[in-house]
Amino acid sequence: MLAADMGSPNIPVDHIDAKKFLPRQIDTSRVFDLVLCDGQVLRTHDRAPYREKREARRLTTVQLALGLEHLRSGGTMIVLLHKLEAWDTLCLVRLFTRFASIKLFKPIPGHAKRSSFYMVASCVQSQQPEALAAISKWKKIWNAATFAPDEKYWEEIRKGEEPVSDVLEEFGPELIKLGRKGWDVQAKALAQAPFIKQEGNQ
Repeated sequence: MLAADMGSPNIPVDHIDAKKFLPRQIDTSRVFDLVLCDGQVLRTHDRAPYREKREARRLTTVQLALGLEHLRSGGTMIVLLHKLEAWDTLCLVRLFTRFASIKLFKPIPGHAKRSSFYMVASCVQSQQPEALAAISKWKKIWNAATFAPDEKYWEEIRKGEEPVSDVLEEFGPELIKLGRKGWDVQAKALAQAPFIKQEGNQ
């Protein structure tokens, strides 16, 4: 609950998790050459009911915001993602192409049949305007997910979104190029999966 690091040092006293929020944990001047963003929400995590539907986005945005904010210019970020074709995922990958060199990597052990993959962003220009704007947006989304009602939360998520047709026209070919190898790995693994073969034999 890194509220101060995410720009919210003053917590409402009546908030259900008021005692769980922490003061600043990472010094503003501290930077790293490599940042890993691979945390995931687990069913076993103990959390208040209001966080159930928002926890995945809270975890994603806090990792991205603090990771990029404390990444040395020219450094590398490795981000665990799912479903490249999903709107939020493709928009994130597209965003990173504006200030970093991007490669997508899908490890075969443990990931082949799944939608998961890693985005490896190298030579990240973390001080470019696009990167700074992304950090600001992720912090606002985290704060809305943590403190705001549903209407404000979704308004913050969708603020500034471009039409799907425009995004696909501009980034669609690059998306296919980036994702082709990973999709091929997944398709071949699924074709050999026992549960697929069983359905085919019925």
